[in-house]
Amino acid sequence: MSTNFWELLGIEQTTDTALIRQVYREKLPLYHPETDPDGFKALREAYESAISYAKSPETAVDTTTQQTEKESAPQLTEEQIQANEIYNAYQALLEDPQRCYKVDEWQKFIGSFYDYPMSVIDSVKWRLLNLSYETTNISESCVKILADNLRWRQQLMTKFTDDFQIFDSYLNHIERGDLFDYTSLPTTNKALQNATIDYIYSIKWVYWERRPDDVYMFLSQDTVFYLPDDKKLMLEFAFWHSEANMKNQFILDYALKCIAENDQDEQTIIDWKYIAAIQYTLLEDKYNALQSWLDLYYSGHYQEKAESWIAGWCVYFEKDYFPLLIMALNNSHCIDTDKTEIYLHTIPQLTTTTTARLSGIDDIDSYPKEIVDFVNWSLSVNWSYRQVLSILLRDDGSRRLYRLYRHAVMLRHGNEILLQEILDEQSNDPFEQFILHHLKRQARQHLTWLKQLKPIQEFKAWLFDDNKNALLPKKFDPDEDGDLVLYGRLWLDRFQELPHVAKLHLYHSFHYSNMEMFDWAIYLEFMEYYLLPEPPDASTKTNNKNAYWQWFHHCLLVLATVNQPTTVAIYLQQENNNFTVKDDDKLKPLIEIFKHGNWQNETELYNLIDNDSKLINCILNNYPDSMEWFIDDPNYIDFSDIEQKIEQKIEQQWTLKLAKKNPVYLILLNLIVLNKPEQKAKLDQTLQKLVGDNKDLQKIANSLKNNWNFPLSINKNRYNYTKQVGEITSLAKRLSNQYGVCDNDELKMLDEFKDDSDNDLVLRLCAALLLAKNIENQKWLNSQSLPQNKWWQFWRWNGRTNTQGFIVQLILSITMVQFLSKNDFNNITSCVILTLIAINTLFAIKRRINDTDKGQPLYFAKTALMLPLMLLPCWFLEFKRTNRYGPPIEKKTEEN
Repeated sequence: MSTNFWELLGIEQTTDTALIRQVYREKLPLYHPETDPDGFKALREAYESAISYAKSPETAVDTTTQQTEKESAPQLTEEQIQANEIYNAYQALLEDPQRCYKVDEWQKFIGSFYDYPMSVIDSVKWRLLNLSYETTNISESCVKILADNLRWRQQLMTKFTDDFQIFDSYLNHIERGDLFDYTSLPTTNKALQNATIDYIYSIKWVYWERRPDDVYMFLSQDTVFYLPDDKKLMLEFAFWHSEANMKNQFILDYALKCIAENDQDEQTIIDWKYIAAIQYTLLEDKYNALQSWLDLYYSGHYQEKAESWIAGWCVYFEKDYFPLLIMALNNSHCIDTDKTEIYLHTIPQLTTTTTARLSGIDDIDSYPKEIVDFVNWSLSVNWSYRQVLSILLRDDGSRRLYRLYRHAVMLRHGNEILLQEILDEQSNDPFEQFILHHLKRQARQHLTWLKQLKPIQEFKAWLFDDNKNALLPKKFDPDEDGDLVLYGRLWLDRFQELPHVAKLHLYHSFHYSNMEMFDWAIYLEFMEYYLLPEPPDASTKTNNKNAYWQWFHHCLLVLATVNQPTTVAIYLQQENNNFTVKDDDKLKPLIEIFKHGNWQNETELYNLIDNDSKLINCILNNYPDSMEWFIDDPNYIDFSDIEQKIEQKIEQQWTLKLAKKNPVYLILLNLIVLNKPEQKAKLDQTLQKLVGDNKDLQKIANSLKNNWNFPLSINKNRYNYTKQVGEITSLAKRLSNQYGVCDNDELKMLDEFKDDSDNDLVLRLCAALLLAKNIENQKWLNSQSLPQNKWWQFWRWNGRTNTQGFIVQLILSITMVQFLSKNDFNNITSCVILTLIAINTLFAIKRRINDTDKGQPLYFAKTALMLPLMLLPCWFLEFKRTNRYGPPIEKKTEEN
């Protein structure tokens, strides 16, 4: 565009289109198209050029100025013309899609330098460097050839000072070569070449600099680019998709092709196997995915990643195996038993990685209960076998899953025989074999320390000592804070058959808390409740490789029946063909009820079980919310809480069982539970249901309710209430008063009565409730602000004194009598002294029987009348605890 149109219009450069139109209209008469067609044409062109400039002044080019500059510029020298030829040839090479990435074309271009003088090459080579730097998507490999030929690196410092760092970095960059083989790009379109290179650069940057989620988002974009057939690039391309967890059948096919061709180096083939395993997994090819990961793992390559992907495969395809897999992968480093004095370092432990994996299991509640129990057991500190009874009982030979879980548990609780069974175990399933591979590694570790660890050998030497009186070494004694107690416990966590002498040592010398897997077995045997069967002999094990586990399983079921009867009952009802006992077995009746009884819940089951033996009583002590459970240890039960629970159980869960019991005992039980002002109406209603129209029972109920006594007119033998029943009733009467408490002999009597399973169950429950009530009353008394008692407080009517204080106070009365007899006082004085003697003596008697907790008015009157019998009740033992008269006199108080 020439700028002389402004001269023709007669105005300065402007973007004001209104002004341009005005000038144009004014000039039109001067250039008529008929008389001056050339002038009219020139004016019209000038007008259009001006309007065009006004609309886009930034795009307008002052061609006149360019022409002027061209005319005024000096003429180029021959050397400059030749330099421009080289520069233009380089530009043409870079822009030609057919030549720009071919090394031989670059060699031809470099070869053309021989046609020019060195001075020309020296003058243009820095322009070529600058053009190379500014050109995008250039082949670094080709540029490096040019850089080496022109010696850019060697002469860079002398040529550039300000821009040295920029070009030095660029030369370092081209040293790395191309991203891939650019010659594999199509040669038909430069734009397509640039799009492909830009895409590869971008995804590579995202892959290395951003998160996997960003890689996924980038790869998910819809775009068009050419994927070159470059194996190096294809491997990177596959890794990008794998990092983003994007499934791609094409990548899998390409990987399998590269693996089959096997024409690349070993590491690259391994990388392709890794890619194939990932794509098999993402494409949900269950068998090939697992096999690919296992092959990688066993090859020793990508083992950590293979473990991780196998775990992911397990969660997706075999979820119930996942906690088992975590335990199998536990890899604890153990020092040889003869190379450390820190024995614990020789025993495998759960690593922090294993613990973190177990505690991080998502949606743990979605697993079966027995597997949840297994996880909780794994994460617990003590690893009690009772926590995993549910899963051990499931291993009856019908499911491989539970057999493998059994092996995992036996790493902690299995003896040497069961650990050896892990080593002998085989499986045709590749995943199970992978789990077994790791379980066997751990089993070998456990067998080593069990056989070789010095503390274990020392503990076993004591345990199997034929001397029945062999003392437990202090180092293994928890009461002595023995430093090797842990190792005795670890060995005792592994159940096995022990000779009688070993059981005797444990029974006398070791706490049950430190021999958990033997506690019930030894307790049942020495209490003569039950004897576990003998393990199979060698010939039986030869004929049946599962014989030992079947014996172990049987023992676990017996121990579980004692410890967790409801759990076993539910299991046996569901799997009733898997546990049988001999006809003469003491558990036979109970097992039959478990398996074939008509029950749907724990309440119905409990009402079917008769407490007719010490064994059954022992089992029912562990039955939740059973009468035996409440009876077992009332010391740990708050009476206000137990009272409410007993009331609820009587009305709901124990109805059928209680219906068979002696109604007199039931009357007594309900009185103990409901004898409160706020429960009067309910008590009356309950007693009416119990006695019905029976006149005798009505008399008994009314008499017990009114004064806690049995009516004399009722035949005791007919209703089977004995002296012990009368004692329980008498104590119930006392304890119904908040001040009432029992002495040591009475507490001992109640405790022995409740623990004797031969006694009536309802009466045992009454005794347990009275013990709990005594505890509550004693706590209440201790919380009151009762005054302290001193032996010399002779004037306190409601005080307490011990035998020493009583004797001193009587001596005072005797001294006053002697004083009176030796002096001749008048009648008034003698009466006063006699009155003081009588009052002092009565106070002494009252204080003394207060100390025996028998200071009620009626009892005091009876005691005072026993003067001829030397006040026998006053010589009873003092009550050792606080009663309604305050705390007992302590030795410190006496000394003070």
